Amino acid sequence: MGTSCSNYLDTEPTSEVSGEKMESAEGLEVALNGIYASMYNRIDFVTANTHQCFGNEAVTLAAELMGEDMVQTAKGPGWFWHDYTYENRERYASKIWRCYFTWKYFYELINNANAILDHQTTASGDSTEIESIVGQAYAIRAFSYFMLIQSFQQTYIGHETSPGVPVYTTATTSSSGYKGRGTVQETYDRITADLTQALYLLKKCGKSQEHISHLDYYATSLLQARVALVMNDWKTALSAANNAISKTSCTLLTRSEATVVKGTYSSSSWTTGTTPFNSVSSPDVLWGAEVIPSQSRIYASFFSQMDACTNVYYAAETPKCISNWLYAQIPDSDIRKGWWNGNIGIPASKWGYGANINYNQHKFQWKDQKALAGDYIFMRLEEAYLIKAEALCRLHKYAESRTALSELGTRRDSNFTSRLSLRTDSDEQTFGSVGTPKTLMDEILLQRRIELWGEAGRIFDIQRLRHTWTREWTINGEESNHTDKLAKYADYQAFPSDYIECILMIPQAELDINPLINQEDQNPYVK
Repeated sequence: MGTSCSNYLDTEPTSEVSGEKMESAEGLEVALNGIYASMYNRIDFVTANTHQCFGNEAVTLAAELMGEDMVQTAKGPGWFWHDYTYENRERYASKIWRCYFTWKYFYELINNANAILDHQTTASGDSTEIESIVGQAYAIRAFSYFMLIQSFQQTYIGHETSPGVPVYTTATTSSSGYKGRGTVQETYDRITADLTQALYLLKKCGKSQEHISHLDYYATSLLQARVALVMNDWKTALSAANNAISKTSCTLLTRSEATVVKGTYSSSSWTTGTTPFNSVSSPDVLWGAEVIPSQSRIYASFFSQMDACTNVYYAAETPKCISNWLYAQIPDSDIRKGWWNGNIGIPASKWGYGANINYNQHKFQWKDQKALAGDYIFMRLEEAYLIKAEALCRLHKYAESRTALSELGTRRDSNFTSRLSLRTDSDEQTFGSVGTPKTLMDEILLQRRIELWGEAGRIFDIQRLRHTWTREWTINGEESNHTDKLAKYADYQAFPSDYIECILMIPQAELDINPLINQEDQNPYVK
């Protein structure tokens, strides 16, 4: 890892917090706020391609584009194109591409969290405040290791003894010792232990969420549910999802609240629409980053990449679209049909620029494009209900699973009850990327793909569900709208879920500096 914690403990990316100042609750809070700030601000240690390296959402968007449900229409200026076309692995020796950024970014978060944890017993001040800060530090460390292990190794089940990622539990400097990769099991052991401690402290301190940017007991519970889902620990996933749902101030979006008004675009003008997915004030948000334009104007951002109804050329040159197969699964009675264009008669071959293209997304739009305003939402309550429904189904509690899924489905689709009645009580998943929903599990996973499109990092679900996947299909006589079907690989019509190309290479910079990770420890490379 080889980075000094003092360079990154800040409220602004260029400020520093010394070890001395961290001997008080106030100093720990400044360090904590610095970690949260880095989750949406551009990270300047990447000397180029910073426009695709904007914290949590950059990693999630890359993982979305690696799957089959999101289409990048064109290369444009190149941002995220190499994630979509699976060309980032071969760039692992560079310090400006995805392998390096993902590794370096999350280890920065871990190192800063460790610096806080190193001072948890020596810092002076209000003990309740310190417990809250330390609990959040444990949660941040768990979150970071979870994102790392999903990015750099196959899913937990079946790969427990495979190489994991280095696990550090104290802050490091350039002169500190290094760690080897260990195993996947050891990485998940650290994650689950950190979550247990975080939840204990966040509940014990009794403090409510100071700001939506902070991980509280409920958001950390949802993180625990995410991890348990990957580990196939259905009982923990259910219990943790219920804990997240118990936050009384957070409610599912109603049909009206979930309605998206599309922005408009022409060569001479554009308008910004409305969406609940650009504001942490939306009632379903458990965790997110409030982006205040007067404090942080982020031209290069998630919304720059997503909203094609603006003069920010990133999205206008490379619209992000829903796959035509997934769009076809959304009935007209479902309000989410309006989150995207349908087939409006302008395929990629005839499109020139902007939002007017088949299947373009409008779910994620600027709140105020001129002010470069738009909040980042990291967790929504809807995910907790989807996890609850899946866990109950895995536990064969079908009636309860149907109830949990209906809590969400009936708020989106006026005909959802009838739709759900067609699904048999079974925890079998009968198809991967495409097919006809038959079982309750099929419907749960399909609803997850629709509701969390652009939010969950689809490639992570593909791996954990262990089903073949593809970008190749014909739906209603229309061929797949993917601009890259990954046909360069022999298995492109049915990729195995653990296809080695789905995980990143360890950056060469780590191999160069860490004597306990050598070329033999590198992830397999397929050219």
